[in-house]
Amino acid sequence: MKNKKGFTLIELLVVIAIIGILAAIVLVSLRGAPGKAKDARIQTALNQARTHAEMIWVDDSTYADLCSAGILNEAAVHYSTELTAIQRDIYSQQSSDSVQCFADIDSYCISAALASDATIYFCIDSSGNVVGDAAAACTTSNDTCS
Repeated sequence: MKNKKGFTLIELLVVIAIIGILAAIVLVSLRGAPGKAKDARIQTALNQARTHAEMIWVDDSTYADLCSAGILNEAAVHYSTELTAIQRDIYSQQSSDSVQCFADIDSYCISAALASDATIYFCIDSSGNVVGDAAAACTTSNDTCS
């Protein structure tokens, strides 16, 4: 009697088909991952901006140095390097530059469009509000997240 070693062609084709099906399922499930990762990075950067806003408040007793011309103030006296890095990090995740920052003596509002959907904003403000799905960006007349 002959000893049979190895696999038949049918067995190999079945295994290859199963691996192909599993690979297709994984690829489909990972399709939205890059957008979600960019959104998470934008949210983290804005939370860092919140931390810096509070440090500016402690140093100067005002939020006025946080924003300049509707964006993070890259010339802020104490935190220009950090605010510049946060601004660039947010811009590197978006397809458009849509950071809005407005601050006065005792309040601020910062928002940025999410990478996965540019019509949805992540927003933080001096009242402690954090809105992950705001319909509108911060404006000079609206210094709170809605």
